[in-house]
Amino acid sequence: MNENKFLNDSPEQVVLTPNPRKIGITNAHAQRAYGLFDSETGTQVSEFRKGTTGKVEFDNLDPNRHYDVGAIEGMGDDKPQFAIAWNYRMKDNTDEILKNSDNLPVVYPERYLIKDNKNNSNNIFDIVDDKGDKVGEVVKLAPTSDKPKFEYICSFKVKDDTKE
Repeated sequence: MNENKFLNDSPEQVVLTPNPRKIGITNAHAQRAYGLFDSETGTQVSEFRKGTTGKVEFDNLDPNRHYDVGAIEGMGDDKPQFAIAWNYRMKDNTDEILKNSDNLPVVYPERYLIKDNKNNSNNIFDIVDDKGDKVGEVVKLAPTSDKPKFEYICSFKVKDDTKE
């Protein structure tokens, strides 16, 4: 089997390295761009970077901040800005996962899809889990011309703490 073909067919993988704190996307798609969001506030904290080299890396990250990764397709020359609002029940579990990692890189365990909720006049889109349940929203801040082609979010927000 052609190794390059295998690599190109492999899914993207978002990896968090604890020390020094960095986030890398391996098998990044050339047609996608990747950005970081503050998990607590939902605000975008980096510009989107295109995956044209097959790998995207964000380094020198604040170890006290938890991050979500978002990917968009067909960015062009725009500099899009988004905000993410998670439902109250979602709890960031990053510290617990890193505590058991022996200081080795860990793969983000969840992927959430952006779903058109037919409320586009307000530029608000639903974030849904693999069962289709809404876990939050994406709010498009800029540019204002087209609807975003926001593909997914990789996050450590995987714990439902409403039953505790």
